[in-house]
Amino acid sequence: MTVTEILTRCQRVHRSGEGWVAQCPGHADRSPSLSIRESEAKILLHCFAGCTVETICAALKIKISDLFALPGAVQPKSRMARDAERQIADLRSRLTPRERILPVTVVYCERQNLDAGIARALALAVEGELVQAVPADPQ
Repeated sequence: MTVTEILTRCQRVHRSGEGWVAQCPGHADRSPSLSIRESEAKILLHCFAGCTVETICAALKIKISDLFALPGAVQPKSRMARDAERQIADLRSRLTPRERILPVTVVYCERQNLDAGIARALALAVEGELVQAVPADPQ
């Protein structure tokens, strides 16, 4: 699908910078809040009122894959999946080299900050790693 075909399905379309703005079909939009842009063989849709790309595509009666020029292109991840991946990456970045070199990932938990250690261990376990949480200051 081309950006022109998407624009014909929208109302109150006008040029804005490198793209267009239009009324968002995903909600009762009084003024244009949908940004539409073409970038690197894909069409980017963003509703400033907060509609998801899934909602916008459903209202336009298109599939998310229609936004990509290449057949079979990878579909974008949901906002929830992107947020979870970002949080897991943030937690991983805080692991010490000592925690990362073992075949079973050991997360050393300080007793005064036990919640953070458990959160790190849980995030790694969600990714499929074998994790063991141990106290950093054994008594």
